[in-house]
Formats: sequence, C-alpha cells, structure tokens
Amino acid sequence: MKKNKKLIAIALTAFLAVLWGCGKGSDSGTETGGYVYVPEYVEMDVECNYISAVTAAQDCVYLNTVSWDEETGESSNSLYKYDLTENKGESLSLELDENSNINGMAAGADGSLLMMVNSYSYEEDENGEPTNYSSKQELWVVSAEDGSIQEKKDLSQVFSDPDNAYVQNFCTDGQGNIYLSDGDSGIHVVDQNGNKVCDIDIEGWINSMAASKEGDVYISTYGEKGLEMRKVDLGTKKLGEPMEGFGGGYGNSEFMTGATKSFLFDNRSQVSTFDLSTGEEEVLFKWIDADINSDSVSQKGELSDGRVWAVTREYSENGPSSCELILLSKKKASEVPQKEKISYGAMWVDSNVKRAIIDFNKTNEKYRITVKEYGENVEDYQAAYTQFNADLTTANCPDIISLSNVDFHMYVSKGVLEDLYPYMEKSGVKKEDYLENIFKAYEEDGKLYGIFPNFYVSTTLAKASKVGDKSGWTLKEMLEFAQDKDPQSLFSYGSRSSIFYYCIYNNIDEFIDWESGKCSFDGEDFIKTLEFAAGFPEEYDYQQEEEGISSRIRSDKILLMDTSVSSVQEYQMLKGMFGEEVAFLGYPNSERKGNLIQPAAGCMGLASKSKNKEGAWEFMQILLSAEYQDSLVESRGGYGFPIRKASLEKQFEKDMTPDYYEDENGNKVEQAKTTWGWDDFQMEIMAATQEEVDAVRKLIESAEKISGSVDQQLVSIITEESEPFFKGQKTAADVAGIIQNRIQIYVNENS
Repeated sequence: MKKNKKLIAIALTAFLAVLWGCGKGSDSGTETGGYVYVPEYVEMDVECNYISAVTAAQDCVYLNTVSWDEETGESSNSLYKYDLTENKGESLSLELDENSNINGMAAGADGSLLMMVNSYSYEEDENGEPTNYSSKQELWVVSAEDGSIQEKKDLSQVFSDPDNAYVQNFCTDGQGNIYLSDGDSGIHVVDQNGNKVCDIDIEGWINSMAASKEGDVYISTYGEKGLEMRKVDLGTKKLGEPMEGFGGGYGNSEFMTGATKSFLFDNRSQVSTFDLSTGEEEVLFKWIDADINSDSVSQKGELSDGRVWAVTREYSENGPSSCELILLSKKKASEVPQKEKISYGAMWVDSNVKRAIIDFNKTNEKYRITVKEYGENVEDYQAAYTQFNADLTTANCPDIISLSNVDFHMYVSKGVLEDLYPYMEKSGVKKEDYLENIFKAYEEDGKLYGIFPNFYVSTTLAKASKVGDKSGWTLKEMLEFAQDKDPQSLFSYGSRSSIFYYCIYNNIDEFIDWESGKCSFDGEDFIKTLEFAAGFPEEYDYQQEEEGISSRIRSDKILLMDTSVSSVQEYQMLKGMFGEEVAFLGYPNSERKGNLIQPAAGCMGLASKSKNKEGAWEFMQILLSAEYQDSLVESRGGYGFPIRKASLEKQFEKDMTPDYYEDENGNKVEQAKTTWGWDDFQMEIMAATQEEVDAVRKLIESAEKISGSVDQQLVSIITEESEPFFKGQKTAADVAGIIQNRIQIYVNENS
C-alpha cells in the first residue's frame, strides 16, 4: 500500500536567494583506529522541494534545487556554489525554460559544469489535453563561476527512444568521455564533442556509476556474489571482471570518485574508501556515530584534504524541505569530549529511532548512545540473530534492547528486561495519560517491559455483509469459514508462510506459555493449520493476476484482506476499496481479540543488566513526552497513531478539519486533504466524519496484543520441519510431533 500525492508539473523559472553561514561543531564522532570523524554543520538558508542534482569540483559543491510555490502554481530552479575551503557560498545564474529539467550534473575536465538537460514540448487538443509529446536530451556546458550557459549539444541521437529516455547515471572519465545510463538499455559513451564512442550492454540494473580517482569509470550491479563493482572497458566495449575486495552492500549503496583513494563508498550505514591498486577497503565512520541520519543524506563526497562532505535534506509535510551541508573531519579520539556511553542493541534500527538517537546525542550533555545493529551487512541472518539473543544474557547485553519482531515474553521469562513503571513514576510520566491497552500489550503480572511512541493496528478485513458484525474469531471459526472455499479466494496474497503468520506467529502465545514452559504444537489447532496451509502455494505468483485487488474484493473473488490501519485516512481508503461497511476480524485466537498492535517506530526495553539505567531511561522517556508525541502528529500524521491520549485527539481533530481553497470568485471550497491508493484503486481523502473517527477509535481500543512478537528461531523450526508434510513424505500429525519436540527443547533452554 502506498500513499499517492497528486502529481504536479514542475516549471523551472524563478530565482531563489540563499544565505550561507557556518554552524557550531559537534563533540560527536565515530572511532576507528583511535580516530573519530567529527561533523561541522554549514547552515544553508535553502528551502526547496527537492535537490535535482549535486556534484563536486575542485573542493566546491554545486547544488541545483527546485522549489514549488503553492500560491502561484509555479516552481523555481536555482544553482548554488559553495567553496568548502573558504566557507563561502553564492547563487549562480542559470536559466531553464518551464519545460526543461536537469537529470544529471558532473564536473568537466576543463573546470566547467556538465549538465544533462531534458527539454520537452507538446501540443494541446480541443479538450486542453497534451498531445504530440516530444523530448530532447541535451548536454549543457555551464560556467562554474557564474552559471552562464557556454554551449548546448543535442544528444538525442544517442538514445534509442529519446522521447522516453531518462538519464539515471551520468559521469565523465579522465579523458573527457561522457558516460550515460538510461536504465535498461545499458551505457552510452560519447566524447567531449558529443560524438558517440560506443554502447555497452548491461545485464540487470546499474546500482551506481562513477569515475575513479585514476580516471576510469566503474559501475556496481548485482551478480553471483551480490553487489559487484566492474570497470567499463572502452577497449573491449564490455564490463570487466568483478573487483576483488569490494565490500558489496545493498541496493541503496553508492560509490563516488575518491580524493585520497580510488573511491569513496557508502553502504548507507558506514562510509569507506576503496583502493583499486590493493583491493582494500578502509572504514572511515558510521553515519549514526557521527550524529548523521543516513536516510537524509542525498549526496556526499571527499575533499582533497581528506574531509568528507555530505548534503542532507529533511522532508517536511507542511512546507519546503530544509537542506544542510556537513563537513566531517578526522580527529584523534582523545581530542573529543567524552560522555557516559549508553548502548542500544537491535537487529535493525528503525529510522525514527535512529533519528531520536541522533537528536539525543546532539543535545544531551551527559550521555551518548552507541548503536550495535546485529543484522547490519551480514549474510547469515540466523547467526546474527543467535548472537543478538546470546548477548542479552551476558556482559555484552546492551543497555537498551530493541523488542521489534521478537518474542518479548521469552526475554521476560529470562529476566532480561526491567519493569518500566517505577521509572515512569519517578520521572512524572503518568500512566493514565496514555492509551491503557498500549501499555497492557507489553505488561506481564502488572509490570511494563516495553514502550514505543506510535503504532498501527494489524487486522483482517472482510465485508460486514459476509461475516456479520464480528470483531474477532477463533482459529476453529476461521477454518470453518474457509472450509468450503477455494484457498485462492480467501486472501489477496496467500502463501504457506503467510498462512503461518496469520494463524500461528501473530498469536504465538496461544501455543507457548513461557512462564510454565509448556508448548502445544502437537494439538488439534496446529495440525489443522498445517492441513489448511497445504492448500496454498509455497510462493505466491504476483504476476498471475491481471485484475486488481479492489475489483476482486468488490466481486467477492477475495474475501479476506490481511492488512494494517495506520490512520483515519487509511481507514477511509479501505472502506472505499470494499465499497461497503467492513468488519475487523483480526487474527484468530481463543479470546477473539485478534486486532493486534504493531509498533510503527520501533519498540524498546531496558536491560536488567544495564549499569546505566538512569541514563538509558532518560532517552527512552523522550519518546513518551508530550513534545515528542505531538511532533508525531505533524511529521507522521498519516502513518501511525501516537500513544498519548491528548496527542491522538489532536490527530483526530486534524483528520476532521477540512482543507479549503479559494475559487475565482473568492469563495472557500473544500478540497481533498490528499490521495490514497492501493493497486488499481485510488481515492481523494476528504475531512473525516465523526463516524469514521469513532470507527477507528473503536478499532484501536480493541487491540491488546502485539503483532509480530515471535522468535525467529521458532519460525525457522516450523518452516524446516513442516516441509516433509507439504512434500507428502509425512503426515501432519507426525510433523506436528517433531515440531513440538524441537520447540519444547528450545523453550526449556530459553525459559
């Protein structure tokens, strides 16, 4: 599911002034070999909707930004230059017509700026609709001193389909040749005069492309060993063999021309240099240790003196985004002021938790949080998860423990977690100010073991006309409902693994009592679930459906929708998809309370082994503060409900407040707040009615248990041992017995 904003045309016409100034340094850093990289923030008074292109040349950073004016309906394009050695910034004059946009920018060999500019034109038919659309791809040579256009070269002939071409990667080599990638059609190489040199076919997607310090162009693409770096060889007009020693990474990894070594490499967690001559990678720093949110970093590079620069952009729903330039300098760790360290351990750090940690580290004068992300850049997930669990019972236990996607009941039974209610009482955090059912989800015996700032409600929807006014069902009732129906008509994306999550994993406490250590995987409910899952494919074929989900729901080709509700707006969209009143059945369990709480921005507990519990709680309580909870309404109003009652009411009030525009006669006219869509369905969202808010409020109040709270080792056991049944080698009862024995041993060892 995705939230779709209306598309707007960008007209690049006006000029935006810019003011520059240096901010204060920071005592943060990331230690590698006794050194840390300390950030200095260069404040840029640049308000823009997005940065369309960034490049660096001779220790200067050039940014092209686009801003949208809601009142005039026009956009402005601005080019900025910042000299990083002199801390001096200025705006340059660059004019583009309203039908042109910059797809890429690079430094030319002669010190100029090279820009790939897409210019398009069209005619209008009698209804005012665009027709006879055409596009031209041009290479602009622009002065790096004043932004004036020195030359334009039409490169449309380079592309097989210039009207639909889009330059995704753009760089130059040491000889002045220009390399262009437009997605699936490979790499196009032209010389500095715009004459085609060659085309190079590429199998698969180009993840990143850049020239090395030595002047050769390389790309990263996926191969047999994951992400691989290969040289673009103009002699053979082919790609070279994968480079040995390259650190790999994921789809958002990127490498750039280096200043001290061949390349600077960013895998979105840490920044390294890579030396082509030795094949060695050297880690410089981790973004989070330098108090920088890697999710906000749009561009980065290395200066001749070894400093690293980064441009960040923080998105705002209520106005233009803000941009910041950061310079990271290498210093001895002994030169940086020290703070008391608090450790945060997680398989993966949620982006919102990451942001909160960074804000805490920047502002707190006494404590500093360090992060260990066990699942970071590992090939063996299970080994990382095993290590995470092992550390929780040893001296390596972090002070703050991420509880996302783990069975916290197991940790409680081991005595790993601290009761948080005494800390709340001591710091003046009143339990009655928060949704009672939210705290109840992480309670055992009246003690609170986990907190989170906001949440979704995971549930299963059905037409009320099909299931009645139900608000939950047992596993037996669900199986009876499915008994005479084609499995393919039950769920939108039904597979064996999804059925286990639906029936078992989301209610794992129905089968395991961690306090007594008793398991019941050899019982009738589990055996029937195995038999039910056998009717579904091992993997769902997403290509098989030509008809969209919404139309299949309306025509009863799909009866149940396993999803989540993150806002009133999403509820409005889901009701529109079904075309009638919906029932929230949730996931089957014995109490018929299957609507589950899903933390939206990470969940955490305090380790009982922590030696700095007061410092850890000082960070954790920020997530419960009125200021933080209210900020969620502004920054994440469409995604997740705050847990503080007053903040949730502010969200509901915001949902019910209409948005207006003024028509040509000066009359106020209500307009859509946004547009939500799912697959083949899309609808404008107007201000919510009281009835719609009340329906969401009722859904929230019905949720008392946590979704996804399952030990991944249990998932592995069930997946492995159930396979012989699905292959017809063993009965469901035999498989259930084996699963019961293995999980019972695991529970005995971990309770």
